[in-house]
Formats: sequence, structure tokens, C-alpha cells
Amino acid sequence: MASQDPNTFNEVRDRLNEIVEAVSDDGLSLDDALALYEEAVALGLRASDLLESDLDTTEEKAAVSSELAREREGREDELPVGSDGSDGRSEDERRDGAQPAEVGQVADSQ
Repeated sequence: MASQDPNTFNEVRDRLNEIVEAVSDDGLSLDDALALYEEAVALGLRASDLLESDLDTTEEKAAVSSELAREREGREDELPVGSDGSDGRSEDERRDGAQPAEVGQVADSQ
């Protein structure tokens, strides 16, 4: 393997490209080709680990984003309540999903 394990997918890809070029050389010994093959297999596993880690991070970010969106929706669904406990909408408006009347305006109750 290279002197240092690659830390990014691009580093893995670059090293694999170097290995492909090296094994294309007709003068490469069988022992060297086998060592490069073993390194390529290890790099493939490393690439898989990096991709899974990135996927886990992406899924965690998506979960947090979804939770924030649900919290935002919950706050938007909360309607202002008047002093009498009503939200300023008539029964028909509540059933139809109409928004509450502005403060100072009287909503029709019929």
C-alpha cells in the first residue's frame, strides 16, 4: 500500500489510477503486480468505507433537516388564540382551513 492511507474518495481514485498505469507496464514483475493487486483490493474496501461514511453523514443531515422542517410546520400550524379561546374563525372557516382573521378584525360567525 502507499505510504499513507488515502483519506478521501478522490485520493483513493487517484491511487487506483496510478496502479492501473503501473500494471499496464509489460516489464512489471509478477510479484510487483500481485502487490499492486492487493493494494487495489484494499483501496476498494477503503473507498467503500468512505462512501458509507459519507452516506451516513448525509442521512444524518437529512434526518436533522426533516426534524427541523417538522418543527417549523408545527409552529406554523399553531394559530393565534383570542381572549375567548377561539382562533377568530367561524366553524365553516375552520372546517375549510381558512386562516384566522387579523387582530382587530371580527370574523363572521355565520
